[in-house]
Amino acid sequence: MPKQIRFLFGPCGGPAVESLFVGQHEHSLDAKGRIVLPASFRSAFEPSGFLIKHSEGCLALMTPDRFGEIAGRMSERSQSGGPHGRAAKRSFGAGAARVLPDKQGRIAVPEELRRFAGLQRECVVIGAIDEVEIWDAARWHEMNAQGESLLAAPESGIEAAEQV
Repeated sequence: MPKQIRFLFGPCGGPAVESLFVGQHEHSLDAKGRIVLPASFRSAFEPSGFLIKHSEGCLALMTPDRFGEIAGRMSERSQSGGPHGRAAKRSFGAGAARVLPDKQGRIAVPEELRRFAGLQRECVVIGAIDEVEIWDAARWHEMNAQGESLLAAPESGIEAAEQV
């Protein structure tokens, strides 16, 4: 069963708690543009999360901590990156939305973000390790077929990882 897993890192460093998201869940947008988060993902987004435009044409839902890390890096880069860095920071911030799950675990996806990701009715919510992605179902099935063939390729490194 797909679930959210929390790993505690030992004395070797890193964050105290890291959320990892796994699994694939088919859901529908309702008439108000809301989508239900899988029950196993919900606790990571209490009281809120952040939706952003993903470069691959889907939406990424991030925990506040993960969003803060990325926003912090963008802020630092914008100070030394000139006009391009500032433009990227502006676009990132303007294209993001803070979302608050309701008691049924639904989040409202703003219309602009639904348009960006081509979300109509049928969607797929996937765990992408450090974030949750929301895809139009047809687009996801195309992307997933490509990803599965890449995963099967020897250069994916999966065989080596399994032997460790």
